[in-house]
Amino acid sequence: MKNKFHSEIPILYSFRRCPFAIRARSAIYYSKIKVELREVLLKQKPEEMLRISPKGTVPVLKLENTILEESIDIMLWALTISDNEDMLCPYREDKKLLLNMINVFDIEFKFHLDRYKYSTRYTNEKTFESKEIHRDAGIKHLKVIEKMLLKNNSKYLYKNKISILDLALFPLIRQFKIADSSFFEKNKELIALNVWLNSLINTIFFKNIMYKYEVWNSNNAPIYFHQ
Repeated sequence: MKNKFHSEIPILYSFRRCPFAIRARSAIYYSKIKVELREVLLKQKPEEMLRISPKGTVPVLKLENTILEESIDIMLWALTISDNEDMLCPYREDKKLLLNMINVFDIEFKFHLDRYKYSTRYTNEKTFESKEIHRDAGIKHLKVIEKMLLKNNSKYLYKNKISILDLALFPLIRQFKIADSSFFEKNKELIALNVWLNSLINTIFFKNIMYKYEVWNSNNAPIYFHQ
């Protein structure tokens, strides 16, 4: 039996603060595609989401004939349908370089980010060194972005225009900054990076994708993201 609110509009399961969900919402925002947004609690994941994506992480996008469980796949889906800002320019021109860079941040940088930002969770882990060591390891990756910005003399990462690369990386780097904003802002090796990050988060775009929606309940009317 279909839910009384059933429709063929794509359904996005999301968690407001998750950097990967922020990534997905960013691309959907720029694509202007209408999706039903289902804000979830990670400690109480809805059965509807777990049935279609047992791994239990967000974002998850339910389409009519398929399920997308990776944030990059959701970004590519959205921007392939509608890309008025030419966000996919770096993907078309150097797909391998783009995906490799994102992969490094998703795996290597995220590893150190978690142990820096949430150090108390990892103190008993064999791979944990110290909060400062993981912070400094993360900074090595941030310096790569700093050099790109300085080399391009730009406030964006690719050809002086906002692109999928900016949208993919800024949520993770924002998390790094949140771990110690004062340290991040005063770091003289990350001056261009600070400007880049602030140019993204001090915008209507960021305010819209970070709007605080009520946690989804199957009995309530659907909430649409980007009508």
